[in-house]
Amino acid sequence: MLIRPVKPEDAEPMKDFFEKLSSQTVYLRFFTPLKQLSKRMLIQLTQIDYDREVALVALFSAQSGGKIIGSARIIFTASGTEGEFAIMLADSWQGKGIGAALLKSCLAFSKRYGLKRVFGVVLRENRQMLRLTDKLGFKKASSPASNEIELIIDIEKLDLYIL
Repeated sequence: MLIRPVKPEDAEPMKDFFEKLSSQTVYLRFFTPLKQLSKRMLIQLTQIDYDREVALVALFSAQSGGKIIGSARIIFTASGTEGEFAIMLADSWQGKGIGAALLKSCLAFSKRYGLKRVFGVVLRENRQMLRLTDKLGFKKASSPASNEIELIIDIEKLDLYIL
């Protein structure tokens, strides 16, 4: 597996990656059913302004021709001290540590960019993501009536490194 920054030429591989995701995985990532990525979404996912966000892909190159098996990003807020994370991982690769590797790498890059805090919103039913963020030290905030949980981590004092 190789983790590297997203490049504009990842548009077609990203489209292929998305098309192989289960409807449940897509729903847990986007909070809505999507059949395909719009051209606008594909541009947002692959044409990255690295002054405003960190976006990485995981490639499994040895046996699948360098196909994308995961993607993670942290989009910086206007303050420049916070960012919102998101992860997508191929169904067959979930639960194998790749999401953790992607998110840890994104957190490390974000810390280098001066971010102090990272947050994300996860559906309550997304148990794998909740377990992952628990392991990494994210704190949870939610109301009992909400189906969404906000996850927050202060990265200033974390000992992070890029994989």
